[in-house]
Amino acid sequence: MRRSSYAVWWDEGHGPRQVGKFEIARLHALLSGNGVKRLAVPLDDITGVEYRRGEVHIARRGATSLRIGSLDAPGALLELAQTLGS
Repeated sequence: MRRSSYAVWWDEGHGPRQVGKFEIARLHALLSGNGVKRLAVPLDDITGVEYRRGEVHIARRGATSLRIGSLDAPGALLELAQTLGS
């Protein structure tokens, strides 16, 4: 069974790096940080998922791309990319 929550850092379009968790629900992915930063990404808006150089790159329809890195166990980021890609 795949997990639905990952400890990550992320940025939008190479903006400031945020730290928090990435949760996958039925219709969206939610990035939430320690402060007030939250980002909901509808799964239907994801146009591409690529794992490269230890990061997951997510292309989104009508929005800047996301870059996500793991703060979790080894292999968690690849698992996240495979979950989003399916």
